Amino acid sequence: MPKRKISAVDESLGHNLTYYRRLVGLTQQQVAEKLNLNRTTYTKYETGASEPGIEMLKHLADVLHVEVGMLLSEDVATDAADRKELLRGDEDWIAFRRRYEALSEGDREKVRALLNELYSKRSARMKREN
Repeated sequence: MPKRKISAVDESLGHNLTYYRRLVGLTQQQVAEKLNLNRTTYTKYETGASEPGIEMLKHLADVLHVEVGMLLSEDVATDAADRKELLRGDEDWIAFRRRYEALSEGDREKVRALLNELYSKRSARMKREN
């Protein structure tokens, strides 16, 4: 049986999956486990040998902390340096989100309370300055 031809969309998806996976610091095995997939299946998504369905795309985007459109985009630069420039500043947010998600619900509530307190203090200070 002949190999399936890899389309430009498959190739872009594969590049994007690899890039965003590395950006959030996950291995192929870790992504596969989060999606309840075999690592080989996930690897086929990155290489373009197979394409995920729409529901799997949604799950992939969630695991990688991006929008589905970012995974499918052919317009995103293929050079990692160019991609990094497009995502400048997102690395800190992604790292924060990963740490936040690893917390217990009780600790998440403490983080939300602290953020609300800091925001309230900032708002009050800005009102005094005006």
